[in-house]
Order: sequence, then structure tokens, then C-alpha cells
Amino acid sequence: MSSKSAEVIVIGAGTMGAAAAWALARRGVDVIAIEQFGYYNKMASHGGHTRIFRHCYFEGEKYVPWTLEADRLFSELQDRTGLELQIRVGCLDIGTPENGHAKLARATAIEHNLPYEMLTGKDVNERFPGWNVPEDFEACLDPDGGVLRVENVFTAFRREIDAAGGRIVENQKVLGWEATDDGVTVTTADGVYTGKQLIITAGAWAGKVLSDLHLPLQVTRKPVMWFEVDDMNTFAPRNFPPFIIDCDIQHFYGLPAVAPDSLKMGIHSDMNVVDPDNFQREVQPEDMVPEFVEFIGSMLKGAHARTSMTSMCMYTMTPDEDFIIDRHPQHANVAIAAGFSGHSFKFATVIGEHLADLATDPSVAGKPAFAVGRFS
Repeated sequence: MSSKSAEVIVIGAGTMGAAAAWALARRGVDVIAIEQFGYYNKMASHGGHTRIFRHCYFEGEKYVPWTLEADRLFSELQDRTGLELQIRVGCLDIGTPENGHAKLARATAIEHNLPYEMLTGKDVNERFPGWNVPEDFEACLDPDGGVLRVENVFTAFRREIDAAGGRIVENQKVLGWEATDDGVTVTTADGVYTGKQLIITAGAWAGKVLSDLHLPLQVTRKPVMWFEVDDMNTFAPRNFPPFIIDCDIQHFYGLPAVAPDSLKMGIHSDMNVVDPDNFQREVQPEDMVPEFVEFIGSMLKGAHARTSMTSMCMYTMTPDEDFIIDRHPQHANVAIAAGFSGHSFKFATVIGEHLADLATDPSVAGKPAFAVGRFS
């Protein structure tokens, strides 16, 4: 078998692995990222063309500084490459007065002095004609949120990785890895890769690659659907910003019709646990659950419970739905990132930078909220 080496080896070149390789390469670090599929593939958790970004963050105020830093890094990357990465049209967090979803988003805005606007359901319907939410619902409008274009992000990362001399090795499944005080070794069917540091960003396969840690990760099957609409203009980004809504029947999310796609939606709260190597990857008729049909029929105007396109995603969930980003507890030269629980793409740039810090600077500490040891 051939032998290849770099200062840092990255296992997995999905969203976070690509971001880590991008951050390292731009610093002049010799890096190899090993991907079991092709770069920007449909097998991992980054499919689906678009993602939401936002600053008002109902999941917790601890995330807000990273949303701001990630946004800045995406904006700079967009300026450097000339690729459209961000469509800044705002983001709506919608909920009932009882569940407080919108108030949670507002609380993080107040804590960090972010711009926001509180709306009633009636306000939402009048301002955005695709909506038909009950008038007593509440919404927090984050004016600085919007849509990230996933494929363009991967293209931008790859362009700057290649330009800086970083390497991405595709279609090589990792068979095993080892770490000692002297360095790291990663074995694939193609050869042995050696380095000083290792970053493991294996996505839905993190539990298998990091089996020694017995991480409490659950991989969940997440159908994504694009729906037929009467008027694409009604659901265009300028008229229909991305949203997250807790309407008590389910926790839905959606993104506007970013050409050439139609209205994109999914159910955030449905947790169907699967094995990432063995599950139904095609969206099935039964995935159009009654709650989805009810939501579309009652809450939206001009959208229909008929799909124009479907895709499959995976969430890798932690028990508290917070990330794991830390050094390996037994190996100081191994950084790990896993369990992104369905809300991480917007953080890719800043997580890439943080992983690069963990790999190259021993003085950099992990963030306690994301520590692997919290599950011990």
C-alpha cells in the first residue's frame, strides 16, 4: 500500500471536514482530508441545496457569537470567490403564545443586542402572502438571517483549499485510525496516511469511527421535500423568508423557492433512528405524514402537498442537541466534531476555524458547552 503524509489528516470531508481543511489550508498548514464518497455527495447530511442562517437563536444564547462570526466569514468568502453564498432576506421563528418559540429567539436577540422585530400572526400574513398562520401566533423576525447556498459553499471551500495546496482524497473509506504521542495513522483501502494531528469529522458515521468513546449519538432519517406552488414569486426569497415554526402538531422548517427549486420544507422534530449504512434513502409516500398535509393545507396559501423533488438528509443527534467539538480525551493530537443535531451548517466556517485552532495550537481550549466529557 502507498503511504502519504501531511501535518494534519482529516477524516471526513463533509461540511465540517471541508471547513476544517479550508481553514487549515488557508493558514498554510499541509492538510489531507479523506472522504469515503465524492466531494459534495448526496450520501451525507449536507444535501438539499439550501440551508437557513440566522442570528436570533432559540436553541440558546451561547450560539449567538458563533452565528455572527460564521456570518462574517461566509461574507468574506463570498466576496473573495464571487460566488453567491448568502441570500440575506431575514428569518422567521414562529410559534404559539403558549410554546414560546418566538420569545426564545427574541430573548437571544435582547441578550446580544441584535436587531429583531416581533410580529403577530396577522402581521406575518399581511407582510408575507404565502402565510396563513392563526392571528394570535407570534413571530420573531431576524432581519439579518437568510439562506445559504450549499453547493456554492462547497465549491468556494474547494477552490480555496486547492489554491492553498490542501488535498482532498475522495472515494476512500477509512478502515481504522491510531494515535500516539509521535503522530497519527489513518488506514484506507488505498493506503496509509500519516500526520502529526488528526481531525475526525465523520458526520453520521462518527459513532462508528469513534466507537472507543461510546458517544450517545443517534442518526435519524430526515426526508426533505420541495412542494408544488401556484406562484413561485409568492415563495421567492424576497417574499417568503426561511422559517422555523412550532405549531404544536410538529416542528417544521422551510426555505423559499431559490431558483430552480421550489418551496423546500421538512419536519425538524421527527426522529426516526437508523444505521447510516443501511436505511431507506429514497423518500417514500408514507413520509408525507398527515401532520405535514395538515400544516400545508392550513398554514400556507398557494402551496400543495405534492412534491416536485425529494431528497434525504440525516441528523446526528446528541441527547441535549448541542454539538460535540473537543479534543479526544485519550489523545491530545486528535480533535473531534460530531453530533450536530440538525442545526450546524450555518456554523461551518467558524467551526472549521475552531477545529484548525484545536489541531495546531495546544493552548486553545475547547468550549465547555461542547465538551465530549459532559456525557460521561
